[in-house]
Amino acid sequence: MQKNTSTLSRRKVTAGLAWSVPAVAAVSAAPAFAASPICPNVGEVGEVVKFPGNNPNDIKHAYGFWVTVKNDTQETVTLTPSTVTVTFDKKTRKPFTGTSSLYNDYPTKKGVVPLTEDQLTLAPGEELTIFYVINNTGNSADDSGCIEGTIGVELVGAPQTSGQMCDSVPVPKVCFEGTPPAE
Repeated sequence: MQKNTSTLSRRKVTAGLAWSVPAVAAVSAAPAFAASPICPNVGEVGEVVKFPGNNPNDIKHAYGFWVTVKNDTQETVTLTPSTVTVTFDKKTRKPFTGTSSLYNDYPTKKGVVPLTEDQLTLAPGEELTIFYVINNTGNSADDSGCIEGTIGVELVGAPQTSGQMCDSVPVPKVCFEGTPPAE
């Protein structure tokens, strides 16, 4: 007759429990960190227009287009101009980094100035159509290319909470064949 040597001791049970508890805690915490940040929604962009020479607001060698932003979050946010690059097809293929500004109309019309922080503040559910301008791209030649950029997002009246709210939203990439004239 064989002797059964596979008995469970208190030491084996305790060691097994000690190893299982951290694994359960780590698994239950993972979904909170895996969640994507909450961001406003940037819609379709309009046709690109060109601003070749010196215009009001010191606009030179610039491109612009309409874009709509909807605040789909539960927080009031302020939009800010952010990063932008223009890559031309013919000229060096090196991206040009320009400065961006946000307007409520074509910036070359008399009296049109960049939007203020108050004008760029969106309550939850609010939508705003803005004219996004990329200035000082270093080129005013009639070339084709693409524009890529972002719009900064800041919470109003509250510190930015890491992981809960995004700090910028991408603007859909917009390409142009030659460039139509400015309006």
